[in-house]
Amino acid sequence: MKNKDKLMYVSAAVLAAGTVAGVKTTNVKAAEVKQVNANSKRDLNNVAQEKQAVAQDKTAQGQIKQDTETVQKTQDQLKQDQAAKTQAESAKTEAQNTLPAKENAVSNAKTKLDNAKQELTQTEAQNKDLHAQYDTTTENAVHTAQDAEKKLDQKVNNLTDQVQDAQNEQTDLLGQRTNAESEIKTNTETLNNVNEQLNKAQADSTQAQKHFDAVQKDYAPIQNEYNAKKSAAEKAAQDLKQNETDLAQSQKQLADLQTKNDDLAKTVNSTQGQLDNANKDLATTKTDMRQTQAKLNDVTKQSSDVNGKLTSAIAKRDQAKSALDSQSENQTKIVITPEFNKAFHKWNDNHDPNYVQWTPENDAEMVKELGDLSKQERAMNHFESNAKDKEHKIDMMHLTYEDRLEANKFGINLVNQIRTQMGKKPVKLTVGSLKYANDVAKYYEADYPTSNFGMDSVNHDTKAIDKALVENGVEPGMGGEASFYGTYYDSDLDGRFGSFSIKNMDDLKHEIYNAVTGWMFNYEQEEWEHASLVVSMGLLDNTNYKNHNEEDPTYFGFAIMANAPHEELGGISGDLGINLETIIDNTIPGNPLSHPIDYNKFNVKDVIPTDNSDSSQAGQVYAAAQNEVNTLQGQKTDLDNQIKSLNDHIVKSQTRVNDLTKTITDLSTKLAKAKTEQGTVQDQIGQVSKHVDELKATQPALIQARNNTANALADYEQTHATVLNDYNNAKSQLEQANNKLQSATKAKDEAEKVLNQNKAKLAKINQELDTVKAQLADLTAQLSDAKASQATAKANLEKAQADYDNYVNTHKDLIAQISDSDKEVTAKKEALAKAQSAYDKASQEYEAAKNEVAKLDNKVKDLDQSIATSQDSIKKLNNRITSNTQIIESNKQVHAQASKLAARKAFDAQINKALDNVVYDTKTISQHTAKAATVEPTVLTKNTKHALPQTGANDKLSLFAALAGLSLSSIGLGSLVSDKKRRRN
Repeated sequence: MKNKDKLMYVSAAVLAAGTVAGVKTTNVKAAEVKQVNANSKRDLNNVAQEKQAVAQDKTAQGQIKQDTETVQKTQDQLKQDQAAKTQAESAKTEAQNTLPAKENAVSNAKTKLDNAKQELTQTEAQNKDLHAQYDTTTENAVHTAQDAEKKLDQKVNNLTDQVQDAQNEQTDLLGQRTNAESEIKTNTETLNNVNEQLNKAQADSTQAQKHFDAVQKDYAPIQNEYNAKKSAAEKAAQDLKQNETDLAQSQKQLADLQTKNDDLAKTVNSTQGQLDNANKDLATTKTDMRQTQAKLNDVTKQSSDVNGKLTSAIAKRDQAKSALDSQSENQTKIVITPEFNKAFHKWNDNHDPNYVQWTPENDAEMVKELGDLSKQERAMNHFESNAKDKEHKIDMMHLTYEDRLEANKFGINLVNQIRTQMGKKPVKLTVGSLKYANDVAKYYEADYPTSNFGMDSVNHDTKAIDKALVENGVEPGMGGEASFYGTYYDSDLDGRFGSFSIKNMDDLKHEIYNAVTGWMFNYEQEEWEHASLVVSMGLLDNTNYKNHNEEDPTYFGFAIMANAPHEELGGISGDLGINLETIIDNTIPGNPLSHPIDYNKFNVKDVIPTDNSDSSQAGQVYAAAQNEVNTLQGQKTDLDNQIKSLNDHIVKSQTRVNDLTKTITDLSTKLAKAKTEQGTVQDQIGQVSKHVDELKATQPALIQARNNTANALADYEQTHATVLNDYNNAKSQLEQANNKLQSATKAKDEAEKVLNQNKAKLAKINQELDTVKAQLADLTAQLSDAKASQATAKANLEKAQADYDNYVNTHKDLIAQISDSDKEVTAKKEALAKAQSAYDKASQEYEAAKNEVAKLDNKVKDLDQSIATSQDSIKKLNNRITSNTQIIESNKQVHAQASKLAARKAFDAQINKALDNVVYDTKTISQHTAKAATVEPTVLTKNTKHALPQTGANDKLSLFAALAGLSLSSIGLGSLVSDKKRRRN
């Protein structure tokens, strides 16, 4: 700081301490000390409050963060529970809707079971009476004789086989004995030859030993010195070889270590790169998980909304169904379950959101799903007879227009019941469609007067159909048809057992009912194309060309045909045909598939009612409601699939996160290990390099030692060559003779062993041969006795058979009645088993449905409890968050006061720092001034430094003094500066 600035602060200090204040120094000192103590106490309180507020804020903020996260998790769980509850309620409603049909199926199955039991009991009683009239004495005698003959035949066969086996064994043993005797002869000759060789080897060995002993006398004097030189040469060569081996191994070890060091360097670099990539993948995967979770939350909300709409739509549909059912209580019904409806749309309605295109690969899946459901539908739907219709007699060969009209109204009513339940509009029976159907029947009967209407050949008479189409104003090939064939009359060729199966309108309606249910639920032939025709789906779709939400006008009629009784398949048959004829009016400009209809020939204006108007309207309401349910169920399925896909993706991503985390840990461990190992290898490289140098340095001396010892040995061998050669030759000859003697001895032992083994083998063969001969004699005697008994048994059987045949010839009628009765009992048992199986299955399905409803009900209750718990937890957590937020808001005042205090302290500190930099001379400051400036202990007694109190004796006084000093410094500045300059000079 410049001198001028220092003097200005001195002026401020002097004025503040004495001159300007205008009080005695003793009074100033007392006032300042008292004020400092008060300010210090207040500052300490503020500091304590500030620390307490900071601690409270930290605790509150931590609790708020934790509670906020918990609220978010609880809200997510709440949403999941609410969605699950909606799904469970929807599933419960669907399950409850199936209960009436399943209960009805149980009742029907129970009735059939009781009837089957009663019929079996009656048939078994009749069968028992017939069997009581039958005398089994002669039949039992035949069975007894047959059993006796069979046993003796078996005994003779067994003994014959045993005799043959014994003979075969005897022959085999004789061959073995011959072979054994030949081998013994050969073994004896071999032993004799071996003994001769042994004697010669013993003589040669004795002679070689004598020669070796003679040579040994000349070799003994030089043996020790020769062995020493030889050992020294061998050791020197071995030392050199060992050094070369160690050098080669060390060099290889050094090369391996250098290669390993290079590999470790590559591993370090590669692992570091993998670690970097794994960290990058981990960050990317976590980001993807957050995005997927957000999408899942959105889709879950959409699913919840759709579930709510679906529940409402199902209730609306059920209400419409109840209204429809109440208006057709007295009608024969065909009930379509929701399961069949859903599955049929899936495989046949290409406008359904869940539609699956048929392929040869998924044919088995379609057949399994629709087949199982069709079998259930067939079991639960049955025809209800009508007493009035039973009184309405008909002649199938001469049906009246009124007969055909009533039958058509009944059939079309059944068709429309199915269509309304499956979301399709009812078809129309008009004067024109009835006439067209009747014409088709007429032309069928003309083409097939004595056969089953082409069922065994073409199935559909397109000639008859096209002829009827043209006559009724429709282009050829534009009609659809579903066929059902049977007989209305059956008889044997003599006509003695003829019967009519269709005698009244009730019988005909029953056949129409069977035809319609057969088309719809054709699990036997695994086809549902005829069902598609009934409900106008698939290839026979009647949706509008431009607007698929609308249906083109559709006209149906039943062609009922019969031909006169005629000879067919060994009997007399009257064939029956019930065909559903369809025409779709899709005459729309621009539709390439449209075909114009001549309405002058095809009357569509005169609609024939098949049901009352209220029922028809109710059917349309139900169809619309069912369509809405189908649409929402499709949306629900799509959203459920999205939720499942997103959840699967999250699980997969989490697995990926876990895998990457583990990979990062493993790579980090691998990297550290590789670096450590690299350091170890580098140390080993240094050690091995040093060892290689040492081995190389040793090599010349070892080579020299080897050469010296080898030369010394060679000189010694040359000097004593004669003695050494004689010794080595004698030693070699002795070793060869001893080896031959040892081989000959071993050969003798082996020959004796083989000879003894073959002798023992021959003795055993002779023993077995004696045993087999005895067995053969005994079996031959038994076989002779058995053949005699066999002849007696055959005679007994012939007599018993003759007696039985005589009884059968005299009781043919009774035996035929028993045979028929047995077959009938078998058939009744099979019918009972099927009825029992059907009843058990229906009962199980009904109980399973009830259990599913109860299970879903419990699930809804559990979810309600979980939802309530989550809501209560969220409420408590939000209250705690609010309380902690209030604490933080309250502490803001404490922080503000602390900030003000800190600012004031900072200002005072600046003043004090400035004063601390001022340097005084003892002569320029009076005793009075110095005394006033010693209020704070920071002032030095040597008067080299002075400072105002850090907190100030009084805020107003300190501020006034500073301002006054700054002002007055300009007045006395000249003299002070001059004085300062003089002192420096």
